[in-house]
Amino acid sequence: MQIPVLAATLAAFAPIMPLPQVPAEEQPYYDVAEYLERRFEETGVPGAAYSIVDLDGNSYSVGWGADGSGDPVDLGTPFLWGSVAKPVTAAAVMTLVEDGRLDLDAPVTDYLPDFTLADQDRSDRITVRDLLRQTTGIPEGTGLTDRFDHHDDPYGDAVADLADVEPISEPGESFEYASANYVVAGAVVEAAAGMPYEQYLHEAVLDPLGMIGAVTTAEDAADVPRGHAVAFGQPFPVKTRFDQTGPSYGYLGGNIQDLTAFAVDQLGGSAILTPESAAETHTGAIEVNDTVDYGLGWRVDSRNADLGTATVWHTGGAPGFSAGVILLPELGRAVVVAQNRYGYFEDAALIGTMLGAARMLAGGDPVEPESDPLYPSLLAGLCVLLLAALAAVYLTFLRLGKARKANRPLTITGMACWVLAALATAYVSFALVPGLAPSRAAFFGMMPDIAWLFTALGVAALVTAAVRVWAGTVRLRRTPH
Repeated sequence: MQIPVLAATLAAFAPIMPLPQVPAEEQPYYDVAEYLERRFEETGVPGAAYSIVDLDGNSYSVGWGADGSGDPVDLGTPFLWGSVAKPVTAAAVMTLVEDGRLDLDAPVTDYLPDFTLADQDRSDRITVRDLLRQTTGIPEGTGLTDRFDHHDDPYGDAVADLADVEPISEPGESFEYASANYVVAGAVVEAAAGMPYEQYLHEAVLDPLGMIGAVTTAEDAADVPRGHAVAFGQPFPVKTRFDQTGPSYGYLGGNIQDLTAFAVDQLGGSAILTPESAAETHTGAIEVNDTVDYGLGWRVDSRNADLGTATVWHTGGAPGFSAGVILLPELGRAVVVAQNRYGYFEDAALIGTMLGAARMLAGGDPVEPESDPLYPSLLAGLCVLLLAALAAVYLTFLRLGKARKANRPLTITGMACWVLAALATAYVSFALVPGLAPSRAAFFGMMPDIAWLFTALGVAALVTAAVRVWAGTVRLRRTPH
């Protein structure tokens, strides 16, 4: 570890101080702070904290708004960081690589002999590097994440549950974002370090960087004020949940000073990694899309190349919370944000706030995020389908009564079509759509209104099928043979 570098980096960040809720115009980068707070208001964020980092000395942090208990957010208010945990995990992995206890290009089975997917050949070829750059072929929606029950061996149990998962691509072939990759990475860290993941994370990353408020256990998470989920466009407070494997992929947390300490370390010459290791994590290794690559736990793109810098970043969402770290390495600047609101369909707007502020910090104009018409359209469509399903139930009862009075014969084909359509709707509502989310808990936690509507639609479909079968049975008994 490069302790002298850490001391110099922290000294450069010494000017971080609490500021008023509305930053004074004489503060450095006042326009960036003003933009952030305007965006918080426009996106309906109840409370947030942010840091504007400049290693030349013009750095500060601000608490804004209120937490889930109604208390003012300050620099000590903890948040969950969502997938910002991933670059932290990557840093922990690289410390083991530097110590010679881990090889990025070794198969995962070298450290976890029982690790397997449904395709044994493919899983045997997955490397530690594949985990970090998300090229294992493990799909999202494995149900491996967002587990809030207690496990004596959380990482071991999670890895065991991958045995029936079918990979969707060859190892190393293509990028597929799946938090399960970082659950397995956490298990690899445990095996290589010989201790629980959160313990090693403290020893190798959090404690050396002074991240003393970090949330790594359920006991820590109990002190995190409630965040806010979103239903029908409106925030509502939700209980802070915690997954025991979450610190490696999405349930790591802490206050803005903790998150800023990590950002400064990554930006200013790491105290826990060699320059070569830090540079490797920040270098794009696999294409995500036409404009973004993925390194080892970081997204990398050229959106601010016209302003003289690469952009190395990661954002994250957990039920009730969103966060982001946006590094501008060539300028020695960064934007760090934590917010106590998250909805899946608001992800682009919340991320846009952070990326817009980073572009301003680089000297450009922010790109205002465009509104997404999918969310209101989906809500409206589901409401219409639900009303139609309820109407179908009502009409079934109504026609049953009329048919019994008229002694009408049974139409098997008609009944079968209704039942099959209803069962197909129930399958889509209870299995297909929730299966697209990382887990059922994430489905309800990050898009509760959509989850509730699909559940209600599925229930209405099953009731329709049951009533149609009942109606057919009654009429069959009354039909002459």
